[in-house]
Amino acid sequence: MFDRDQLEHAIDLQQRSYRLLKWLANAVRDGLIRFEAAHAFTSLPDATSAWLLEHIQNVPPDARPEIADVQTFARFFSTYLENSFDLDVALGKRRFSPDAHCFCPICSWLIDAPNLKTKKVSSSDKKRANRMRVDAIQNVAKELQVRGPDKEIEELLTDVPTFENASLLAYGFDLFRRTRGIANGPAVLALWRGFAWNRLGSPKPGFQLTAPLIINAEAEIIHILKQRGTSTSA
Repeated sequence: MFDRDQLEHAIDLQQRSYRLLKWLANAVRDGLIRFEAAHAFTSLPDATSAWLLEHIQNVPPDARPEIADVQTFARFFSTYLENSFDLDVALGKRRFSPDAHCFCPICSWLIDAPNLKTKKVSSSDKKRANRMRVDAIQNVAKELQVRGPDKEIEELLTDVPTFENASLLAYGFDLFRRTRGIANGPAVLALWRGFAWNRLGSPKPGFQLTAPLIINAEAEIIHILKQRGTSTSA
């Protein structure tokens, strides 16, 4: 079951990461970020962590992680580039910094930050998101010692409120994977749209993800599983 404090921490990292992403795109466009030194980093999380420690005081407070959280934050931040955003292919991806100062992952990425656009969610991404929903429910069922074939769980997802709760549940589990730098690609966008968008396919005005939303979704799933469970594991 979710620990509220840990969940709130993961959501805080998610929200700060998104704010940093938006700020960086504008800061590069406006010339507030300069590329004047070479860095010897090969992975985006390591490069991001070092960049943050170097520029921490310049990052807006609402996007700035605590010093103790920088490495975890950097791992989470890096997942946004695989989960949610692409570079505008029409503009091309330039793997270099101005005047070729640095080829490290964070400088190469920052150069293209203004050209980011939301990834498109494919039918395969939607299928993977559904698999994540089923797996999330199965994880809860396992804790409850209630057996449920995938087919039965998939049938539960035909109910709109259950689908939304399962999306929240799966997204909650994925938040903790992202703190370890594990990205599930645009399937996570599909999960997000399962609870943050309305049935007409548009974002819910003013929606904000909170720990109680995920915890309540988990409680609803638990209630359903207990009601429908016909046998328990040995």
